[in-house]
Amino acid sequence: MKRFQNKVSLITGGNRGIGRAIALRLASEGSGIILFGRNERDNQSVEKEITEAFGVPVKSYEVDISSKESVEEGVKAAISHFRRIDVLINNAGICRLSTPFAEVKDEEWAQTLSVNLYGVIYTTRLVIPYLEKEGGKIINIASLAGEVGGIATSADYVASKAALQGITKSLARELGPKHINVNAIAPGFVRTQMTEKMSINLDAIPLRQVAEPEDIAAAAAFLSSDDARLITGTTLDVNGGMYMN
Repeated sequence: MKRFQNKVSLITGGNRGIGRAIALRLASEGSGIILFGRNERDNQSVEKEITEAFGVPVKSYEVDISSKESVEEGVKAAISHFRRIDVLINNAGICRLSTPFAEVKDEEWAQTLSVNLYGVIYTTRLVIPYLEKEGGKIINIASLAGEVGGIATSADYVASKAALQGITKSLARELGPKHINVNAIAPGFVRTQMTEKMSINLDAIPLRQVAEPEDIAAAAAFLSSDDARLITGTTLDVNGGMYMN
């Protein structure tokens, strides 16, 4: 059974890593796919991959989510093509490896917050009216770092991801009466380009495994489905047991 038949999902940062895995997973279950990404070559690659593997409607857009204008253009074009959005996955993000707080420059704070936080604000604000039509799902990709204060990341990244959990709860309360579920996923270490330069101590992970992007995609598919119809305002930790809430 394809849980997302006749649905359309928008994934920001959907052209690599976790975003690509989520796009493939939702497409495999019948969802039409909208991809937002800054690299057009990567966008086209994933679009082709989805078309050939699953045959669902898919369209990618070159969008810089740190730019309000770019997001506006992307959402407008996507709605013109698909006429609907049922699931929003706020995945796009940037990460800075551990740097002493006093050494993180103002422009680095601004860059991280513009992508990890304001990108979510811009995108979500524009998509809510379409989710309201029939109810929908919003999934914010947060991080273990935002829950424990960071492990291998700087304060700008930690702050941006902690803010996502607050936004998730606030939106869940506001949008619940409109039948929109809002949840977050907090990955720990995931095998992506973002973490390939990190030194990971498996002994610190109770399950002794680093997550694959597909592990996060499985969680996103669950929270995006009717199987999670009474789950909202929560953060699903996918970290091998590094943080137990």
